[in-house]
Amino acid sequence: MFIVNIEYPGTWLELPDGEDVSELTSIISSMETTITDMAITLTMFTDCQQKSYLEHTSDNTEDLWERDRQLRMHIEKNYRDGLDDENDFYTNHEYHRAETERLYRQEKLNSGEVPRSYKNRFSFIHAHSFLSLVDSFYKYLSVISDETNLGHVKSIKEQFEEAFPLLSKVRNSAQHSEDRIRGYGRSKKKKMDLQGGFLGLSNLNGDLLGYTIDDGTYQEFSISHDTLIRVSKLFQNLLNGFSWTGSIRFSPYI
Repeated sequence: MFIVNIEYPGTWLELPDGEDVSELTSIISSMETTITDMAITLTMFTDCQQKSYLEHTSDNTEDLWERDRQLRMHIEKNYRDGLDDENDFYTNHEYHRAETERLYRQEKLNSGEVPRSYKNRFSFIHAHSFLSLVDSFYKYLSVISDETNLGHVKSIKEQFEEAFPLLSKVRNSAQHSEDRIRGYGRSKKKKMDLQGGFLGLSNLNGDLLGYTIDDGTYQEFSISHDTLIRVSKLFQNLLNGFSWTGSIRFSPYI
């Protein structure tokens, strides 16, 4: 489990006259929740990646294949034994093959087996959730930067943009795959000039989530502990830049 330790320099924010303390406090709280969700999502993503690797490299893989083969043979035998005319199994083979496949699938599902096509999607779901959470953090940061006169916030926003220059582009493609899949980028009046003729949508290369962005180039965003640490450090610097009163407090609560 990834844990992000956050230290608040005090209990209550103190802001210059005219700044809304309650609103800013709520935004900061939401930013912390976003980081918490990032840590949890990254943990689930990493677990899925590790399980997938073990399933494909385990010494038990051949045993699983053999059990599946034996199950298919058992189901087919019982099915054929129940036919009034066993020769019909060969005469109408396509029909009976589909029927035995239905029985095999139902047997697997009844035993609690998760379809492989579902398992393969787990990592992608967590990767996209992580991407969306980083983008949400940036939006909160942008609101504080745009609506306050606090200099250190603008500096931290710039640092964020330098650290993740392609975040918004990759996130836009993830949210507008209906445009990218049709070859549209910035405008629906003109097709993108695809880099190398390659259109990449929701590709995972290790911990890199890749998309063709609106200029036709293929770009990747890191779903990693390094990304989590970078965001959390910027958040800690954001907190440290404010004036506080009251006792230091720590998060998460243990």
